[in-house]
Amino acid sequence: MEPLEKGKLILFVIFIMPGFISMKIYKIFYPSSDIETSKVIIDIVSYSCINYALLLIPIYWMEKENVFNLHPVLYYLFYVFVLIIVPVFLPVSLRFLRHAHFIRKYLPHPDNRPWDHFFSNNPTCWVLVTLKNGKKYGGRYGFSSFASGSPEPEQLYLEEHWALDDNGDFDHQLKDTLGILILTNEIESVEFIKLHIIDNQK
Repeated sequence: MEPLEKGKLILFVIFIMPGFISMKIYKIFYPSSDIETSKVIIDIVSYSCINYALLLIPIYWMEKENVFNLHPVLYYLFYVFVLIIVPVFLPVSLRFLRHAHFIRKYLPHPDNRPWDHFFSNNPTCWVLVTLKNGKKYGGRYGFSSFASGSPEPEQLYLEEHWALDDNGDFDHQLKDTLGILILTNEIESVEFIKLHIIDNQK
């Protein structure tokens, strides 16, 4: 490999890889729509710089004490930690901090929409959906149910579809269905009801 190509590879590893890893891990927790490549590169380099800023003292010590010649294995393990482990750990820590009450006083809530916030807690509950035309659907949201998340349009799958009586209350489960899928462009409101309330009524 030519020296120039080696230099490009080293620059890529130093300034791109840590930020790229952090962004990918962060998007697992908070998916977002695709953005322009130029903006992505700026964000990646910025996250890499933050990574190095946090590790500036140990990096300086490793280079100053000539650890590469004295303990090469330790040297390589350290940079695996710098380039891979810490970039994975940072977004995980950021997610924890952004959900902490004392941090949320000063920063915007990490969830994009109330829809994302509610379903991110993996609730188990009864759901009563009212459509724009006044028609209502009810069902049970449980482990096998699913709600789409940002940036995708809101869609709701209820694993149990329940018939409603004339008063709009839960009457009985429809046995011949595998649940119901509801598209939010038709939804007027969604009500979430604690499980024990309906259970006590049955």
